[in-house]
Amino acid sequence: MKKASKNLQASQELQKQWHDQKAVLVQYQPGQKVWVLEPVAPRALQDKWSGPHTIVEKKGEVTYLVDLGTARSPLRVFHVNRLKPYYDRADLTLLMATDEGQEEDSDPLPDLFSSTEQDALVEGVVLADCLTAEQKDHCINLLGQFSELFSTVPGTTSWCEHTIDNGDSLHIKSKIYRQPDHVRDCIKQEVQKMLELGVVEHSESPWASPVVLVPKPHSKDGKKEMRFCVDYRVLNQVTKTDAHPIPRADELIDTLASAKYLSTFDLTAGY
Repeated sequence: MKKASKNLQASQELQKQWHDQKAVLVQYQPGQKVWVLEPVAPRALQDKWSGPHTIVEKKGEVTYLVDLGTARSPLRVFHVNRLKPYYDRADLTLLMATDEGQEEDSDPLPDLFSSTEQDALVEGVVLADCLTAEQKDHCINLLGQFSELFSTVPGTTSWCEHTIDNGDSLHIKSKIYRQPDHVRDCIKQEVQKMLELGVVEHSESPWASPVVLVPKPHSKDGKKEMRFCVDYRVLNQVTKTDAHPIPRADELIDTLASAKYLSTFDLTAGY
């Protein structure tokens, strides 16, 4: 028994040496926000990231006291391996500079303070304090010209068409999933909303796939939101995939190297 215990200890020390060769010491400061990897009740073997939570103090060499903000156990000690830093999103800042001597646009500035939802989004755009009044006027004018890009109502495009090639496969008609009454009401509301938006239409196709509602990770105004999804796993099994090369990262970087401005866009929805 002593020999087995000695061999186990030697094996553990060897594994620790190999692990420490690539290990990096991570330290957090009190007040810093972090993600916490904790078990999912009642599944003790399943973990998920939760947060952001706040570091209270450093308890040991690699352990920290974290404020979880829960009534049952607000303060818990976690190993550094179960923590990762949380980064706040930077505020959107728009900048538009004009050359000296450029003629001013005589068009009146658009009204960005109407009661529509998209105008409310445009109004929430933050302009940098370093801009002059003239530059801010140009930015507001530009936002007004493209205010439809800030709408919560999905748009549409005619740039491309998508074809699903399922070959000679027989028609697939999957059974619908059993749903609670409140979920069925939510599905009806989502379908009616999509019919009004024109993203779906009534169909008598022999193909059918079940609908599932997936909770969104973040709630809105304290109310949990649901994401409308369709389970196409059976259809995907008979669909022929298009073989196309994946863009190389180095080529994309070379293409963007000469760009003066880089922009990112968060689409409202995709159908």
